[in-house]
Amino acid sequence: MSDEQLHGVMAEFRDSGDIVAAARRLHLNGFRRIEAYSPFPLEELDRELNPGRRPWVPILIFLGGLVGACYSYFLQYWAAVINYPINVGGRPYNSWPAFTVSSFEVTVLFAVATAFFGFLLFCRLPLLYHPAFNAPDFDRASQDRYFLCVESRDPRFDADRLRELFQHYGAVRISMVPT
Repeated sequence: MSDEQLHGVMAEFRDSGDIVAAARRLHLNGFRRIEAYSPFPLEELDRELNPGRRPWVPILIFLGGLVGACYSYFLQYWAAVINYPINVGGRPYNSWPAFTVSSFEVTVLFAVATAFFGFLLFCRLPLLYHPAFNAPDFDRASQDRYFLCVESRDPRFDADRLRELFQHYGAVRISMVPT
């Protein structure tokens, strides 16, 4: 199978310690296009595969809330001061305390919507098909097995070297995953 038709090399592990050790070794050898699949989150595995990655979702949530607050305040200001000014009891048209409650509500609405769509975007959802689904017994990744895949797009990709490394760390099965 040529590298153009190959998505990557997938290794199946029985133990969480084996997959963490293999991921650590792969990362130390310079591999960066690594995906892990497990029945539950493994914090050590996440630290090995994504060291020092800055999470972008909190920044997006803050920006979404900021846009919501500015939009809401401007909309109320425009309605009360520019479009339809009404003098009630000699109060100023731009009464910011009256705008705070609804501005807060719209801020929360924009922040939550940004969080939802940012989560979908960064998790690449909805994902209806992925080449990893073609790996043998991949359905056990949600039950009792751990899978580690090195994609063929990785600059250091070498199928034979990966096969040796996975065997050294106790992989139960090593398979080539087609695209």
